[in-house]
Amino acid sequence: MTETSGTVGPWTLHERLGRGGNATVWTATRPDFPSPVALKLINTTKVEKEPYQRFVREIEFLGEHKAVPGVLPLIDAHLPDHPSKADPPWLAMPVAIPIADALEGKPLTDVLAAVAAIAETLAQLQRETGIAHRDIKPGNLYELQGSWLIGDFGLIAIPDAQSLTAEGRQVGPAHYTAYEMVLDASTADPHPADVYSLGKTLWVLATGQTWPPEGHQPVGTRGFEIGDFRPHPRAAALDQEVDLMTRLHPEERPSKEQVARDLAAWSDLAAVPTVFDVSDARAKLHAKLQSTIAEQDTREQNKELAYAAIRRLQELTNPLNDGLKSLYSRTVVDFQSDEMTRNLLKTHHHYGQELLLRWQRCTLVAPFDRPASATLRMGRCLELFDDGTLRLLLMVHVGPEGVMGTYFDSQLEIRSAPVGSVEAEKMLEDGVRDLSGALKAGVDVFVEKQPEPQ
Repeated sequence: MTETSGTVGPWTLHERLGRGGNATVWTATRPDFPSPVALKLINTTKVEKEPYQRFVREIEFLGEHKAVPGVLPLIDAHLPDHPSKADPPWLAMPVAIPIADALEGKPLTDVLAAVAAIAETLAQLQRETGIAHRDIKPGNLYELQGSWLIGDFGLIAIPDAQSLTAEGRQVGPAHYTAYEMVLDASTADPHPADVYSLGKTLWVLATGQTWPPEGHQPVGTRGFEIGDFRPHPRAAALDQEVDLMTRLHPEERPSKEQVARDLAAWSDLAAVPTVFDVSDARAKLHAKLQSTIAEQDTREQNKELAYAAIRRLQELTNPLNDGLKSLYSRTVVDFQSDEMTRNLLKTHHHYGQELLLRWQRCTLVAPFDRPASATLRMGRCLELFDDGTLRLLLMVHVGPEGVMGTYFDSQLEIRSAPVGSVEAEKMLEDGVRDLSGALKAGVDVFVEKQPEPQ
């Protein structure tokens, strides 16, 4: 829709191209200029305010870097001594095509060529001037006469320049902003943050989605790989690049130079003939096996959570093991193949449940190997079932070694909880606390049943 909104200085305003919190952009014309421009008007005239100061900094930057390829060039600008509604500040740039519109319907190789060019411009700005953009997103990237350009330098970070960012204030576009910039943009290193935002931008442009997922995007995340949206034999390499670029720790992300080299290298890889391309078949297979793959993924995730619970159980029982070792220095901790412990902790599984994982350990206190000498066993077991249930089994047993008989037997109530839940953490803590009480009673019996010295 065309909106006519009067004049600003020598310019006649026509269509509004965009509006943000700090500025509005219009197409504008004037008699002595051959083509329409994009005229950016700051929404404030208060020179002491941060938005105005950033507008001034943007004009200064564009004026000093007119010759930098990859930067949307400045045509003209106006900064009045006393800005007002009648005499507002403005800057004029060429009317360029937003990158998402320019790439719509284009092959993945074209998308990567565009993003690689953007990466090279960011790397050049850092290399030659130390400047970071801090506002990388598709809405600030453009195509003009076959070149891929970066615009909107209102949030740039300039080395040795006075900071315009208040402490603790978030800077950058929502959905594209690195976590350190959310926490405190005034202290965060802006260059890894640009890499993070470019990684999100790469994913959005490659997949054709409106927004990227929040946070780190690990390679292999089902349903969010680039090949899930745009099948390509080399898509997996881009997923790996996005993984690295969106790491939560800034020091784990590649440099801008490395990203530029990686994306350029990908374009070369993409030109290599593919011997066995199953990308289309992969998309069809994943569609048919979606529920099966989801079930397999859930099982693997539950196993990882179960292993974490095992580590937590070992951590909780460490004090008990230390106590038994102080009782008798030759105590065997984490014995895996004690048959009596296996038999005592054996359970009957519920009908229909499939056992996915079983972990069992025994701490064995056996001072003598002759029959009738008392032996103490502290057993613990975790079982994971296919419905995500985690089951805890614990026991303390004291009996004569090598012969039938029991002096003390405490098999604690079997507990269960959903794996990975807070309830499961409480189950482990409560279980080990009860195990500690049973163990104390078992140790008293164990000591009592040891033979008197001859």
